[in-house]
Amino acid sequence: MSHFNKPDAGIRKRTSTFSRGRSNKPKPGLQKHNYSIEHMDGLGQGVCKQEGAITFIAKTLPGESGVARIHKRSKGVQFATVDAADELSPKRIAAECEHFQQCPGCHYLHTDYQTELSFKQDALTKIMQPLLRSGHLSEQSISVVAAPERLSYRNRMQLHYRHKYIGLVDAATNQVIEIPNCKMIRPEMQSEFDALYGDKTWSESRDGKGHCELYLDESGAVKETWNSDYADGGFTQVNDAMNAVLKSLVSDEILNAKKAPSRLLDLFSGNGNLSEKILEKSEETLPRVMVDVVPNNHEDYLKIDLFDEGALKQFKKLSSFTQFDSVLIDPPRKGFPALTYWMKACKPKQLIYVSCNAATMARDLQALEG
Repeated sequence: MSHFNKPDAGIRKRTSTFSRGRSNKPKPGLQKHNYSIEHMDGLGQGVCKQEGAITFIAKTLPGESGVARIHKRSKGVQFATVDAADELSPKRIAAECEHFQQCPGCHYLHTDYQTELSFKQDALTKIMQPLLRSGHLSEQSISVVAAPERLSYRNRMQLHYRHKYIGLVDAATNQVIEIPNCKMIRPEMQSEFDALYGDKTWSESRDGKGHCELYLDESGAVKETWNSDYADGGFTQVNDAMNAVLKSLVSDEILNAKKAPSRLLDLFSGNGNLSEKILEKSEETLPRVMVDVVPNNHEDYLKIDLFDEGALKQFKKLSSFTQFDSVLIDPPRKGFPALTYWMKACKPKQLIYVSCNAATMARDLQALEG
């Protein structure tokens, strides 16, 4: 017996969050595909290995089956959306957000939080298998940390607009999904967020499409930018509570090493979000060099595009130090393929790799084994 609340979750009959009859359903004529979900991937998609193909299907859970419509094929895999479900998981629940079934922003609200954490740990363990097999990582060392709040935590929201519609872009339909009742935004930003949907005169003075970003600055004030670069006011982690946990974990790992570091290299440092905590907690003065391409006024900061072919050569020319006890790296989703060269040059005793994409992190770390 399923615990799935069909009217609330809407997996069998998908409805649009648009007004005036606009639909977010995949285009008619897309190929149908039978699915049976085996496990969840690192991005919260159900994975199906059936009919000679690997298919990723959002908003599904292991054990579920039915028919999906393929909307994209890429590099030997395909992506689909549920057309009709035959079997639903007993772990499925009605999502707390009315937009969940159509919105591309959230991935696990159709199950409870403890189950979400379990899926994430399983997915991370699967991704890290090459390092587990080589003995460089133990399964016991893989763990997840629960957030204090599942909803109402985002201190930054980037919304895309097309004419007067504003929200998130659905990859399956390439349409903007409006999310006026989003549950993720911080209460301090709610009135400004509501205004975007309550009064759409903003659309009269802007081009047909673009993006708007709402965020809390360091003083707690709500800022609004239109068509600026992402994180134009400075990059911040979107969850303040979990950012505090991350900073503590990183600083403890570095400062509690067998031998305290005498030099620290912070790659993709931003404004020093992670390394600042280390300097605060260090009992002795700890020389630090930060490297990134974003604006930063710190004296120990070097502005270098780390993805440029000459980045390492430029670093050696500009930095007061070339060797470091500890290296901290927090790259974007695509990871840092040049990591091996930097590690050979800097010869650290310790590497802390922070990532928002476990797959590219595993790739980069595996390359260090060669």
